[in-house]
Amino acid sequence: MEIEEHLSTPDGVYLPDAMKNYARAIEKTLAEVPVVNGAVDLETLWMELGLPRDLIIEVLETMEIKLPPHVEKIVQRDGRVLYARKP
Repeated sequence: MEIEEHLSTPDGVYLPDAMKNYARAIEKTLAEVPVVNGAVDLETLWMELGLPRDLIIEVLETMEIKLPPHVEKIVQRDGRVLYARKP
């Protein structure tokens, strides 16, 4: 199997481990970025992480993220909530 095939295979070992690492990076960064009214802006998160926006959104949609106590949600500039604290 070529390396490109392995990396693009959904059931390959690369994808789940990578997503976990991205989730941890997001969690760590959330503790350090500015928070306004309990919200972190996707653009701010993107600038700090350096990951593509669509990858950040995919991680938020598919992984469980532990928000720091002072963060209630992650939003886009238009106000759409991408991720919110679970009740």
